[in-house]
This record gives sequence, structure tokens and C-alpha cells, in this order.
Amino acid sequence: MLAALLLMLQVAGLETMATCRVPDDPQQRSFSLARRDSGWVVVFRARTLDQPSVELPIGAAHVNLAPFGVSYKSANGGRSVEWTASTINLQVNHGLEVNIERDLDPAVDLMNTDGLLACDMGPGPFSAPQADTRPLFTEWIVAAGLARSVNLFQSTRGRSYAVQTVGWGRELTAEWGPGSLRGRFMWAAEAMPIFAQISPSTIYGIGFAPVVWRWNFVPQPRWSAFAELAMGGMWSTEPIPEQTSRGNFTAHWGGGVRLRPYGPHALLVAYRFQHLSNGNQLGSNPGVNAHVVLVGWSYRS
Repeated sequence: MLAALLLMLQVAGLETMATCRVPDDPQQRSFSLARRDSGWVVVFRARTLDQPSVELPIGAAHVNLAPFGVSYKSANGGRSVEWTASTINLQVNHGLEVNIERDLDPAVDLMNTDGLLACDMGPGPFSAPQADTRPLFTEWIVAAGLARSVNLFQSTRGRSYAVQTVGWGRELTAEWGPGSLRGRFMWAAEAMPIFAQISPSTIYGIGFAPVVWRWNFVPQPRWSAFAELAMGGMWSTEPIPEQTSRGNFTAHWGGGVRLRPYGPHALLVAYRFQHLSNGNQLGSNPGVNAHVVLVGWSYRS
């Protein structure tokens, strides 16, 4: 939440003066000239980013607003901008510039135009929060983890499990919501091809959850978070727990973090509180509640 608050304050401190959009561009690239107390900033947006935008400070650049023109070159030549009302030429080398500006985002390398690009200019400023121009994405998640049951709501402690999951989901909405809760809604489904009770006895099972409601919070430069709620079913070789059926309903709530600088691949770390029971189908409803920690891989496209 603190990271989200800092991002909001950072965006709020920008005054956008003009925006250049690359016409007919599959990457949907745009470059905005913004002003902050510390100087001028170029704000970049594109489909290749896994975050709303990335910023390139250009300090005391030479700027004309009428007619429009921006000219800047750093002392070591690691970043330069030549921008008119019809073209932009931006070159940046993160490896060179991070020695001068420690907080520089590695994603600035995606801003390189590799020569002159045509520009369709539009006015600023943007309202805050800025318009969500990122495309809706789909996601594959493969994860594995361990679980330990707790004595809560007719569940007994001391049961240990190992699980492996495979899930697929698709975002269905653009960003909406207030402040740090702002994000996108994703509907996903998850299979559990491997379920193994390790103690107090060995039992195997499989499961499937056709309803996984996932809320993807606005991504940050090096990580993104989500929360989720899921419902499904599981079938096992022996009743879990004892004196119930081999088929159980399942549900979980939890969340996780995708860790990566940028790109479609991410390391995923997640927690969920897992419940399984027969749903009062047998007159009594013994169940198992467990803390589950998962580590896996996420791929978004």
C-alpha cells in the first residue's frame, strides 16, 4: 500500500504539457513531456511495458512550447532527446545513466526510438489517475507449494499437504477503483493435477476450480500484486478428513506478488487460506482449513 501511495504522489506531481503518439504503431507507443519541480520528464507508455508508464528525467532541457521543440543531451551522452511537433528521436542507455541516477528504471531502454519516429501531437495535461492504455492480458500460472492445516471451524491441525497447480486467466476490465485499490478484474480457472497428503496418512487427489476471481492491482516498475477468491472441487483416493466423502468442495482466498523488472515472465510468490469440505452433503460437515504457500512462474501475453 505504501508503494501504491508513493506512485500516486509521484503521478500527481507531474504537469503534462504535450503528448506524441506514434501513428499506426502495434506497440501503441506514446511520449509525454511533463514538468516536475525538479525539471522536465519524458513519460513513456507502450504495450511492451508491464506498468502504466516509465519516466526519463531530462532535467534542464531546452523546451519551446510554441512552436514545440525539445532538445536535451546528458553530459556522458547516455540519454538524448530531439523532439519536434512531427518527429521524436530519443536514445537512452540505462547502463550508462544509472551510474548518475541510481533510481533510473531499467525499462527506460524500451524508450529508444532507434532514429526518427513520426509524431501525432496532442495536448496535456492528463487527469489523475491517468487513462489506462495498457491492453488486457491473459496469464498462465504454474506453481507448487506446501500446506499445513489449522484448528479452525471444525478443522483439525497437524495435516500436511503438497500441491501443484496450473491456471489460466484473462483480464475482463480496464483499470477502475479508488486509490491503492485501483486495478483490473480477471476471471481465471485453475487445475490441481497433484494433491498429496503427507501426514497423518498418505492420500492423493486432483482438483479443479472453474471460478477464480482475481484482482490485479496497478503494476509497479518491478513487481505487481493481486488478490483472489476461488471455488471448485477435489476428488481423493481416501476421504479427507475421515468420516466424510472422497469428493469435496474447495474454496480459497489469498493473494500474491509477481516479481520481475519487466517483460512477460515473472517469478510468483503467493499465499492462500484453503478450505475443503463436503458442503453439508452428509449431514455433518467436517473439513480442513490450511495455510498454503506457493512459489511458481507467471507468463502474461
